[in-house]
Amino acid sequence: MRITNQISNNTLVNTLGRHQSEMDNVQNQIGTGIKLARPSDDPSTAANNMYYRTRLHELDQFGVNANEGKTRLKQVDGELERVTEILQRVRVLTVQASNGIYQGDKGFELEVAIGKEINEHLKALVDIANTRDLTGRYIFGGHTIDRAPFEAIEAKMKGLKGIETQDQIIGVEYRGDIGEQLREIERGEYMSVNVPGNKVFYGTNMSITSIKDASNYSASTDQKIRIDGVEIPISAGDTIDDIIDKINSSALEVKATKLGQDNLTLSSTAPHQIWLEDIEGGTVLKDLGLIEVNSSEPPSNYSKDATVVGNSIFDVLIQLRNDLTAKDQERISGKDLGEIDLALENVLRYRSVVGAKMNRMEEHEKRIDFDKTFMTEMLAKSEGTDFPEAIMNLRWIETIHQYALNVGSKIIKPTLMDFLR
Repeated sequence: MRITNQISNNTLVNTLGRHQSEMDNVQNQIGTGIKLARPSDDPSTAANNMYYRTRLHELDQFGVNANEGKTRLKQVDGELERVTEILQRVRVLTVQASNGIYQGDKGFELEVAIGKEINEHLKALVDIANTRDLTGRYIFGGHTIDRAPFEAIEAKMKGLKGIETQDQIIGVEYRGDIGEQLREIERGEYMSVNVPGNKVFYGTNMSITSIKDASNYSASTDQKIRIDGVEIPISAGDTIDDIIDKINSSALEVKATKLGQDNLTLSSTAPHQIWLEDIEGGTVLKDLGLIEVNSSEPPSNYSKDATVVGNSIFDVLIQLRNDLTAKDQERISGKDLGEIDLALENVLRYRSVVGAKMNRMEEHEKRIDFDKTFMTEMLAKSEGTDFPEAIMNLRWIETIHQYALNVGSKIIKPTLMDFLR
């Protein structure tokens, strides 16, 4: 192959151009601190960098969710602490009222004073149950956040001697639902940050007993029922015994039993208001006489013929106030005091649950901070410029470029134009 001046010139120009491109690339790395200018420079490394950045954005959001969830749990715990203090005070008053040493006028004065204080504590509990967060959303209504979850029903009642007839709370109805407000704290990992009011503000175990004889009952079609939010499939031909077995084998704080006439009873194993629903057009619970045929939304859909037993915390205080009015000392010292203890135990139970969740949130925040530090370090190593190496490469390329210029000046032969200068 014949080497001409033109070939030498072109080779030199290409070499110098390549050197200029490499120096420009290294200079950009040093100037921007980023190793890759575009994904095509190194597709596999670029893919890793995108994953690291995506993960960092996820961790940022998970951190926000965890912090917001911890704040909500702190508020719930604070309100439950107030409920605990009220119930403890009510218990002291109940023990005081049940003490047999108070007789005569002093006894009446004591009952009047305790009755008045119990009534005020009842109002305070309703206010706590309807607490809102900083954004105005109710915290004890489940998914119902835009209206008060508890509605106090008032009527004029004649109180103890010395108390004028006035409007008093005779009942408190729950208008919320059993929904759990979830926060995603990790990919596919959710945590509830609320306690539905039908659980934490319930004082005693609940039972619902049908009066219908279900000895010959058989489900006509495949159906579904929902108890406390848990779906239970019912197959065509299932008898009352089959249904009881399916309910008892579900993850529920509710147990089903059959009484002498084969009428069904549902009883809670922990204080809460049982939530019953026939879903997807089913009629099992209606047919068994537990909910109304033309039922409204739970919990106001229990059959009018069914026997419903169970008291909320509000019911417990209302009954105590009424027993003070009736001066029923035996009931005050017996059933009323026992139900107050059950209500207090239930509140403390949920306070422990909320406390455990708060601890889990704090530990998860620490894990998120560690993961963010680790991912940032991995991104810096993958994406960032190694400055000592880049500077060394730049010096090397500059040296090579200078050598190329020196060699080129010697091998390029003079032309006629050079002599004309």
